[in-house]
Amino acid sequence: MTGEKTSPPPSPMTTRHSGRHSGRLLYPLAALLVLIYVNTFELWAVLVSSIGAERAAYVPFAALALGVASMGGWIVLRRRGAERGAFRIRPVLLVLGLALAVAGLALTDPAYPAKRIHVPQYLLLALVLRRALSDHVGGVVLTATTILVTLIFGIHDEMLQGLHPSRSYGLRDMAVNGTAGAAGALMAAGVGIWLGPSGPASVPFRIGAAVTLHLASLAFLVLSLMTYVWTGPAGQPPPALTGAPVAVTSLMLMALVRTGHPAPGTRHVCTVIAWIALPFAFYPVIPHVTPLVFH
Repeated sequence: MTGEKTSPPPSPMTTRHSGRHSGRLLYPLAALLVLIYVNTFELWAVLVSSIGAERAAYVPFAALALGVASMGGWIVLRRRGAERGAFRIRPVLLVLGLALAVAGLALTDPAYPAKRIHVPQYLLLALVLRRALSDHVGGVVLTATTILVTLIFGIHDEMLQGLHPSRSYGLRDMAVNGTAGAAGALMAAGVGIWLGPSGPASVPFRIGAAVTLHLASLAFLVLSLMTYVWTGPAGQPPPALTGAPVAVTSLMLMALVRTGHPAPGTRHVCTVIAWIALPFAFYPVIPHVTPLVFH
């Protein structure tokens, strides 16, 4: 045994999790981040008053550059610590993720440079959610699910802004949030951060159909509220039952994963999607029971 080389322990960021639940508290953290993101407009005003609008406009670019540089540093450290051939990057995913990050910056309304900060914000959110989901799924499923769940949180961001007295609801900002989340998920997959368990994921047909119907009901709500903002009568709240399809399909999806006995990873992902989307049903109701106005 003398002289035998011992491999270094795997990094926690590349360990393939198997049935652990160490990331469960990251979902409330993700929700807290969204609440913080909604209120960064006030922080931006403080920043502008401190360093000026011209300098503040560079902050989102600097934050994104810092995130990209951190991933580059991660690659260097992993290459030094890994055995030969044990660590590999995926340049295509990295380039695609970087391109989406740049596209997210370009998608923002140039009249409101503060909104560019959503790109590094949602890139970070995607990393938080990837870590949480990697306890249960891996590979392409992990990346795709991270993109989807980050987008759902990004829609919450816009719904909350619709109720905010000095903010507004918009599809363009949702596209920015989703694009930035996809950028973060792809870049993380490209450098091999939190790989998750290996093996194919199976989704029973009826559960797959329920997820599709659930996402369609969410799209219906998003577009219905956008139509209301564009064409609805001034001062009138949106129809209270607009979110009912989301509530029904959320509960249906929860019931199916409890009775259909899908794989544990599939059950976790579906449950996360259902629970995160369920509160959407309340957004059209809030203006009916509070002084808040959706705009």
